[in-house]
Order: sequence, then C-alpha cells, then structure tokens
Amino acid sequence: MNPLPNSYPFYHIKNEHVNEDGHIRNLLYRFKSTKSNLIYIVLVEQYEHNVFAVKFYPKAWRLSKDKYRLLTKTNEPRTIINSCINVMLSIYSENPNASFGFVGSNNMNEGENETKRYRVYSALIATYFSGKYFHNKENKEKSAYLLINKRYLNEHPTLVTDIENFFKRQYHYFS
Repeated sequence: MNPLPNSYPFYHIKNEHVNEDGHIRNLLYRFKSTKSNLIYIVLVEQYEHNVFAVKFYPKAWRLSKDKYRLLTKTNEPRTIINSCINVMLSIYSENPNASFGFVGSNNMNEGENETKRYRVYSALIATYFSGKYFHNKENKEKSAYLLINKRYLNEHPTLVTDIENFFKRQYHYFS
C-alpha cells in the first residue's frame, strides 16, 4: 500500500513501553500542518492481538482532558486524517499482521452514537482500505471502528471476538 497524497510528512518521535494488561506500548509520531502551522501528535497504542489504536490531537492541547473532542476549525480534516492513515500504513509495512482501531470522539455537545468524527473517519477508511486486506467491523453505537487484518484473521479465526472481548475487559466504555 502506497502513502496517501494530500497529507503531511510525519516523523516518529519515540516508543513508550507500557506492558500493562495487554497494552504493550505507545508509538508517538508528529506532523506539522503547513496550512495552520499546528503541530499534531499521533498516539498509536499497541495492544495484544496486533491491534493498534490510532489517536491524534494538536500538540498545544496535549494537557487538555478534552484534546480528542475539541475542533481546530482549520478546515483540513482530509489532510490531517490522510497523514494519520500514512502512519497506519507505515506500521502495517513493519507489521504485516497489524489490525487498527479508532473511536470517533464526540464533540462537546454530542452523544456517543455515530458521532460526526466517526462518520468522517469511517467514510475515509472505507475509501482507502479495501476488503482485500482488511475486514471492517463497526460499532456505530460507540462510534468505534476496527480494521481487522484478513491474513491474521485467517490464521486466528476467533480474532474478531478476541479483540472485542479484550476491549470490553479493558474499557468500561465498550461494556
């Protein structure tokens, strides 16, 4: 899979080893928007079952508890999301068994069901990730999306259930 155009170049910052309850490590990346001059942090949490949860936020908001819920109003979601997808593609090239997941966080005055972010993210993911390599698993009620690696799924037929059960045990949000 080739990197997407209409994106910003990204840089790997560091790995943070976690090794706690199936959370293996965090991979941190950054990129800078040439439109807004905002620096973005991409946090990729690696979990058991070769699952990588992708999150991103403007670096300036790193200390905010709402960093995933606020809107920048820079009108460049596709370029920002494409940059995050390129991080995913980089991880996939290094780990051909990788599966990915994300939650489309709700805005400040929005419920958790099929959020605006979720709808945008899932539309772009469906555009770029064909059913050839990944099985798409959506949870619209929680605005969560999984891209399950088909090759790894063929080797581990219970993978989807294993991943879902893992996240239900880890996060009350999914229970």
